[in-house]
Amino acid sequence: MTSSARTDSIVDVFEQAASSYDRTEVSYFEPFGTALVSCAGIRPGDHVLDVGCGRGAVLLPAAEATGPTGHVTGIDLAPTMVTLTADDVARAGLTQVEVRLGDAQQPSFAPHSFDVVLAGMVVFLLSAPEQALRAYARLLRPTGRLAVSTPGAYDPAFVAATDALAAHLPAELPRPAPTVGPFNDEQTITATMTAAGLDIAAISEHRVESRFHDVNHWMRWMWSHGGRELLQHLPADRLDAATADAARALESARTPEGDLSLTTAGRITVAVPRLRGPASVAAR
Repeated sequence: MTSSARTDSIVDVFEQAASSYDRTEVSYFEPFGTALVSCAGIRPGDHVLDVGCGRGAVLLPAAEATGPTGHVTGIDLAPTMVTLTADDVARAGLTQVEVRLGDAQQPSFAPHSFDVVLAGMVVFLLSAPEQALRAYARLLRPTGRLAVSTPGAYDPAFVAATDALAAHLPAELPRPAPTVGPFNDEQTITATMTAAGLDIAAISEHRVESRFHDVNHWMRWMWSHGGRELLQHLPADRLDAATADAARALESARTPEGDLSLTTAGRITVAVPRLRGPASVAAR
């Protein structure tokens, strides 16, 4: 699959998921978004860019942090995401926030436009994440900051359940497999940021507990985000059996109260532009 085709595929997944994205009464994107904004150190009056803004898990706490004297721009390539999030912003009366169609891979803004660039659970999905990070570095002012969140370890029950679903994919389709990527651990994250012209300020780990009433609730959540990419390839006549297998895999996450509890670890990386030469020093 070409990088362009991969991008189109991901956009299509999130376009279809837009109406239910982060709207299934599951704590996941919101706490990760709040943690990302907190780590970014946004100040009142800052100009902030949120790439891949989705339904506002990062955008809304960023707007609160900048206050009415700042400005937050959210971009997303899924048109329905943009429309629905813009409506949410308008209803909330957040006049310092703008939501527009835009590519997280190649944001089209002038260099040095932002004090902070935020990327919540998005860079690892991009076809060329290192290229995207270089683009973000160019958008930052000399004293600016980039803050990104990326997945760490998934709950073992979640991994077992998704493996159970994947076992029902048609034989000709490849099974999801772990890959070594640019955000796998602190060492690779540091190397990736360095290659993009950024210096690490901090890397921290955050854990989020997500609770589900039962396997059907978990499946609704899976359909509402990137998990849809797996589910949409399951044959309709195998969906019930796949769900039953996932339910058995999730039994290890059953709590005394009877619901399901899954814990996800995520990393938040804050980086700053590397200053080069007298002109850069003078700019600071």
